[in-house]
Amino acid sequence: MVKDDGFKKFLTRYKKGDVIYSKDELQENFFILNKGKIQLKVGDDDLILAALSKGDFFGEESLNESQKAAYTVEVIEDADIIKIPYYALIDMMNQSTDIGLKILKKQSEKNLRILENILRLSQPVEVPPPKPKKGKTEDDKTAEKVDPDIKAYLIVQRSNRIVQLTKKQTYLGRRDYTTGFIPDVDLTKEDEEKYISRKHSKISFSDSKFYVSEEPGAVNGTFLNGERLATSVKHELKNEDEITLCHLKITFKY
Repeated sequence: MVKDDGFKKFLTRYKKGDVIYSKDELQENFFILNKGKIQLKVGDDDLILAALSKGDFFGEESLNESQKAAYTVEVIEDADIIKIPYYALIDMMNQSTDIGLKILKKQSEKNLRILENILRLSQPVEVPPPKPKKGKTEDDKTAEKVDPDIKAYLIVQRSNRIVQLTKKQTYLGRRDYTTGFIPDVDLTKEDEEKYISRKHSKISFSDSKFYVSEEPGAVNGTFLNGERLATSVKHELKNEDEITLCHLKITFKY
């Protein structure tokens, strides 16, 4: 809910899939995300820089006269957004220094999040040479890499963390401090309730398609778009599919 009555007149509702503005468009509005989720994209391959949720700000280009947008902003979950014209924002900042300080703090947090994702995605993906032995163990398959030209990501909704899928087999779960096991996508921090199993589910890549399956021994369920999966049965993933591990929602992007 919008707490400040002064903001209510600027409230705008957007639907999932709406593009709020595109890269290189002249930007004259500042936005505060009051409900829902959006993502920042750039480049011909729609590289995701960050996913933002309630309380985050964007549209900072509007603070500079005749500034074009640095990225495309797309709604990934129905959103209520406070859309403030430049002149109105300046009036608010002149009346309250707290507003300016909050904007600076949130802007710093967002920039650090974008930088972290860029650094992660810029790491070179090394494709190992084929091994001479005929049979392959499960560890061998897990180490195989996906073609670096293939861009697939997971967005962990609770933390807005973005994870690029680079392996042909990627395990999702929680780390085991006793045995030292760490899954490829470690959800320990996001799963504060500890409902997710150590090796809960797997995303595999074969024949140019991604699949999700629940691992044997996983408890509390794995769901694809709300439908519970049977253990060890692979289900093909499509762009924007929602994977839920117990209670933790993860968006698949491809």
